Amino acid sequence: MRKAIVACLVGLMALNGVVVMSDALAQQQQGGGKGKGKGERPTPPPPPRCPDLGVGTTAFLTEVPGGAPLVANEVAISWQVRNDGNTPFAASGAADQSVALEYTTPAGPTQLARTPAIAVGADGHVLLAQNHAVRGVIRAVLPAEAMGRRLRLRLVYATEGTRAGIPDCNEANNIAPLPRPPATPTSAAAPPGTGR
Repeated sequence: MRKAIVACLVGLMALNGVVVMSDALAQQQQGGGKGKGKGERPTPPPPPRCPDLGVGTTAFLTEVPGGAPLVANEVAISWQVRNDGNTPFAASGAADQSVALEYTTPAGPTQLARTPAIAVGADGHVLLAQNHAVRGVIRAVLPAEAMGRRLRLRLVYATEGTRAGIPDCNEANNIAPLPRPPATPTSAAAPPGTGR
């Protein structure tokens, strides 16, 4: 009888040891074995390093400083392109990226004008550092079919539709919808009381 009791006690101790060991292994696997607390998530990988050009603030202008006066049905829009990425943006030439003025229809966008987004610098390079911005102005005469349509500014890359791809982390900020342009008179109004 004594041998049976001792055997039962040894069996219970072995079973208890197995349970304790399996609990310890489970906790070690959940915590990664580095002393992490229960419920902590692993550290996410760092974000990719790339530029992120986007169209920033825009405004309609009634006159372009240093430019010719606006003609009938012409609009001028100041724009900002900024680099919100975590690396500088560099291109081989000014034509590699442009700001386009477009109007949209159910059939798709129609481009009215296009201007380089980043000019060639004094050193001969096209470069926009991270957290920096450039400003510019685009102007175009609105054709009759564009009247009353929504206008937008869009950042256009020369590599669009090619295998080279677009050097931009986030294309969601490459389009800036514009409010309706202010009314531009097509002819001077007659003064009151002239009977015209």
